[in-house]
Amino acid sequence: MGAYLGMRGDGVAPRFVTQARLVRIRGQNVLFSASQHAIFTLNDTAAYIWRLLEQGKPTEAVERAGVDARDAHGQVEAAIEDWQRLGLIRPRISPLDISAQEHVSQMLSVAGRRMRILYPIAHAFPTMAIFRHLEVEEATPDTVFQLAEHGDRLHLFRDGEWLLASAPDQMATILKGEMLSDVLGAGSYELALHAAALLKNEQLVLLCGEPGAGKTTLTMALAHAGFGFASDDVTLLNADGRCVGLPFAPAVKSGAWPLLAERFPDLDAAPIFRRPDNRRVRYVVPKAAASLTAQSWPVGAVILLHRDRAARPSLDKVDPVDVLRGLLGGAFAPGGELGDTGFDVLAGVIGSVKAYRLTYSGLDEAVRLIGRACS
Repeated sequence: MGAYLGMRGDGVAPRFVTQARLVRIRGQNVLFSASQHAIFTLNDTAAYIWRLLEQGKPTEAVERAGVDARDAHGQVEAAIEDWQRLGLIRPRISPLDISAQEHVSQMLSVAGRRMRILYPIAHAFPTMAIFRHLEVEEATPDTVFQLAEHGDRLHLFRDGEWLLASAPDQMATILKGEMLSDVLGAGSYELALHAAALLKNEQLVLLCGEPGAGKTTLTMALAHAGFGFASDDVTLLNADGRCVGLPFAPAVKSGAWPLLAERFPDLDAAPIFRRPDNRRVRYVVPKAAASLTAQSWPVGAVILLHRDRAARPSLDKVDPVDVLRGLLGGAFAPGGELGDTGFDVLAGVIGSVKAYRLTYSGLDEAVRLIGRACS
């Protein structure tokens, strides 16, 4: 892995670096991408183009493989475009290429981790705006993320090492994910809970739910109703039983835009970004998020979400075992395994909090029920 594509005999630097390995299995050409844990099949012409590029042969040599000379260039260019889009090859970008691009710097802090992001000037906005509430004064960073522009794509580097490339409108979501990975990789916590966190009366209310339960939308509605915003997705449980939210701006999917439009009138004017799965999102930073970027809080309540359009709205007390299952679902422990200490801390939290299951369909009723329980 990591061989260069496009090496020429005149000593000119290669154009591309491979991100996959080509093998032939029982007459089929297979590209294996270790980073994606994925395989891709190639026809014989595409496989021949791949090997020619690995060997540094000119594209005209494709003609000898039975490809008409008029089509050789077009086929090579189409193959390279597809392979770049799929992350199977990438342009070789040197440190000189990166340093030659003018950048805008942004220093952020999330859960005590200091991260600097360097944006090319042409692509600094609007991405910078969705992380602005996390900005801190300049200091020595724990991690540096740098973006480099190459053609119509942005390439992301972490501490000088290439990570990935994407379309510019996908990079905000990717940066958010990489910063989350950086925090989780630091390991200074007992358990990362897949839960939103809101502050009420100096205690956190944790919201847990399966995909589609409306966690982000309900989090935004509660923030609008006066709850402090600490996280919409991941909350860290510390050894002292207190939690730290990761207050990245929530990504509101297009289906929720009409539901939140009345509460957030500026939502329709917010830039549209795309996730890597091409779903459209808008980022909204709830008020008071900036004050909750590093402080830890005790947990006062855990609410398991169940959205059901046909059921009567209700907020019912639940068994501690159900809460334990809800919090452990999707949780992540440093090192990959929850130890005895972490489990004891989690059990202690569950034994001391109010625990409910919220069955709901409409936001207004859900906010009213939670507000009454947490008053």
